Amino acid sequence: MSGICGIAGELVTHQSAQSDLNAMLGALHRRGADGEATHASLEEQVLLGFRWLKTDSTEKNPAITISEDGHLVLVCDGHVFNAAEVTPWLSSRGHTLTGRHSSEVLLHLYEEEGPEGWKRVDAQFSLAIWDKRNRTLTLGRDYLGVRMLYYYASPQGIVFSSEIKSLLSHSGVNAALNVQALVPYLTFINVPTPQLLFQNIFKIPSAHTATWQRNAVALKQYWDLTESPVAENTDESFYVRRTRELHEAAVAHREASAPIGALLSGGNDSSANVALLARAGRRPLHTFTCGLAEVEGQAHYSDLEYARQVAKLAGSVHHEALISANDFIATIPKTIDILDDLVSEPSSVFLYHALQMARNEGLKVVIAGEANDELTCGHREMINIRERYYQRWAPLMKAPRWARKSVAAAAAAVASKHQATLRRAAADDEYFWNFEIAWSDTEISDAVTQATQSQVSMTAPAETVRHVAERLRNSEHGQRDYMNYIVYAMMQDHYFGNLMMGKMDLIASNFGIEVRSPYTEPSYAHFVFNVPAQFKARPDVVKYFFKKAIEGLLPNEIIYRPKQGFRAPVVELFEGPLADWSRPVLLESGLTAAGYLNADHLRHLLEVHRTGKRDYSTRLWTVMVLNLWYERWIRQRSRN
Repeated sequence: MSGICGIAGELVTHQSAQSDLNAMLGALHRRGADGEATHASLEEQVLLGFRWLKTDSTEKNPAITISEDGHLVLVCDGHVFNAAEVTPWLSSRGHTLTGRHSSEVLLHLYEEEGPEGWKRVDAQFSLAIWDKRNRTLTLGRDYLGVRMLYYYASPQGIVFSSEIKSLLSHSGVNAALNVQALVPYLTFINVPTPQLLFQNIFKIPSAHTATWQRNAVALKQYWDLTESPVAENTDESFYVRRTRELHEAAVAHREASAPIGALLSGGNDSSANVALLARAGRRPLHTFTCGLAEVEGQAHYSDLEYARQVAKLAGSVHHEALISANDFIATIPKTIDILDDLVSEPSSVFLYHALQMARNEGLKVVIAGEANDELTCGHREMINIRERYYQRWAPLMKAPRWARKSVAAAAAAVASKHQATLRRAAADDEYFWNFEIAWSDTEISDAVTQATQSQVSMTAPAETVRHVAERLRNSEHGQRDYMNYIVYAMMQDHYFGNLMMGKMDLIASNFGIEVRSPYTEPSYAHFVFNVPAQFKARPDVVKYFFKKAIEGLLPNEIIYRPKQGFRAPVVELFEGPLADWSRPVLLESGLTAAGYLNADHLRHLLEVHRTGKRDYSTRLWTVMVLNLWYERWIRQRSRN
């Protein structure tokens, strides 16, 4: 974990430019507290800044990397985990590597092959490369979006940073609401890239570059899961063996010579990581888990006991936080203070406490299990969605469009619970949108006021889904099982690359911790994405092939236990103390008070949820944190 920021264009000539850069670097101090470096050229109109977090005892301060000919300058937040494997090829091409930091490999690969060269490495990164020859700034983000990168562009130049709070430290960047992002946010629980809830501030999508030149920004994708499809076969052992090999290599690459920790839920993904670290002789190995005192031990919330079992098997130094409902509620505003990019879900609270424990132990590197559930079909609902697709959706789509429209109109008249599905069928839209949806396309008008609807595009979420589905259909995977599309959609920036990775990056940075997830290793992710549905979508067991791959690494009673994970019991909390605490937040503050959200609808959701008749916890959480975010990042800043 490090932090990068910079300014390019005429903005550099402003009198405040150097103080702006200093302020941006200051806002990144927690992210990189072990060193600072800058590169400045008024003639070239560029200022670059870098803050460094030392995660390995053998690492030298990498400062800022400049190409041998002096034309390219790199600032990078990240690591190349297989740098030793790529270095001989670069040396054969005439490059001299200093060995100060693995990120210099990314610059030399860019020299040789442009962003396509980054496909050679196992890395997690966000970076900026300044080309002195043509005064071009290239911003880039890793394959699955482990590292965040944001920018603000104006006719006078561009400002970029690892975090929005750093961008807002620049005197020319203001915090204003992007009203067009509201409907996508209320649908997907985050805003699909490159848009954000902030007006005129953008996020680089995962596996993309953003090239700025002459005050224009061009986005380009350089990698995708659908590339170079692996031919499907019926040999189960092939997929099991290769998955095991790639996982073991990814964990080994993410080791560090300094003390290391691991998030441990007791589920397969985090437990397999811990078992491999223990097998490699990692000592001391610290593990961390967190639960809610009021429900822990109940049938649906037995995570801590399984985590203890795995920690005992691994011989780790285990740390456990059992927080109360009051602790949980008190932590919510703290996470909003961190999540300037609103990528909040209830597990953010547990993640906060787990990473705080890691920091209290003096750790700077933590291993996590993110990405594997999505890639391997680790959610039972993914199998259910696939089954419904083949049993209901596929036959429905064989009917003429006029017939589908008639059925959708009839369903709307009788308030059918299948309205959203039937409307999508009538419009030739996609069946599956996302794993976590707050308001569907037929319900979103209930959440926002008429005044808001007149200002925004109500079809923006559908357009996002169409774009993703089109990419998949245009690949070989479009002719394969529908599970391929479900996994692909979940790995995009309206779910995994934003919601899951964003919260991890920002909360970890608050504690000066770098989180490394072996399952985001590009070779692993690509191969597992290509595993046929028959080895993923078994009716009797989720992520079947992965469980086979870790047999022998963990006891079967751990591997084949019911799935839990870092679950946050918000259903129960919104029936009790969180309902009382959140009521004024939902109904009297933020975007509700500003007239964007429908207070009567939110009041109805809260009252019905408290009766236990319907579960509206996802919707209530989504608006609660949105209003808290608006008060903290828009209204509070406008008053200062």
